[in-house]
Amino acid sequence: RRNAMDALQHSIAGALEAEQRKTQVNDAKLRAVAQRVDYDEFCKMVAGAHLKPVKPCSAESRDISRPFDQFVLPKYEPATDSVDRHSTRKVEHDAEPPAFSQPSSSHEFLRTWRRSCRAQAERLRYLRVLDIDTLPMLFRTEMDPLLLDAFVDTLHVAVCKREPSGDGSAEAAAIAQQAPLALWAVRLLAGLARVNRFDATLNFAAGPTTDKLKRIFAAAASHAPAEGVAGNGELDAAAVAALASKFGIRDVVEGRGVV
Repeated sequence: RRNAMDALQHSIAGALEAEQRKTQVNDAKLRAVAQRVDYDEFCKMVAGAHLKPVKPCSAESRDISRPFDQFVLPKYEPATDSVDRHSTRKVEHDAEPPAFSQPSSSHEFLRTWRRSCRAQAERLRYLRVLDIDTLPMLFRTEMDPLLLDAFVDTLHVAVCKREPSGDGSAEAAAIAQQAPLALWAVRLLAGLARVNRFDATLNFAAGPTTDKLKRIFAAAASHAPAEGVAGNGELDAAAVAALASKFGIRDVVEGRGVV
């Protein structure tokens, strides 16, 4: 009889463990889908679904476990005074801007984008370090429409928004500085257009994104060199117009595109 009770308890414990494992895996899958990670990151999150956060016993163990923070939730934070922690972060943020480098995966890009690119200036700096030719590989599966909205908003602010100035020479200098930025912006958009399932991404983009794209292409058209004159990977006026049509924008009007 005792053996029967032990077997029953063992069976119940096994069933509970299997159900818990099933729930953990299911939660990890839902979390991976919500974060729109690629297949490799999806497999990692599912494989680590059963892991539990632990308190680092030393600074060395904390540094070792830091690369795995995104797989185990919630992340452990050392107990410190909240006021001092926030003030320290603010001082560090004000003292030195974050250093950006070319991301190796979409997961790494999104992590840096969300954590370190809060302001428009930081977003623009991060976009500037991207290798445009590798964008289709960076976003191998597809691109989130919300991320496209953020990209276009950042480019729109950088290329099209300029404070009016009464000084004619200052205004001319600002326009001259905007020219290479506008041409780089359309090159970045050309790289995004090569991403897998980009047509679907564009269809689900927010309404204001189309208006911002019109202004960006208009600004680029006003600075683009004549057909056959462009060099160093630049797009000439005809190429800018052709690219605009891929984004559903017809009859690009050449102008400054300034709001």
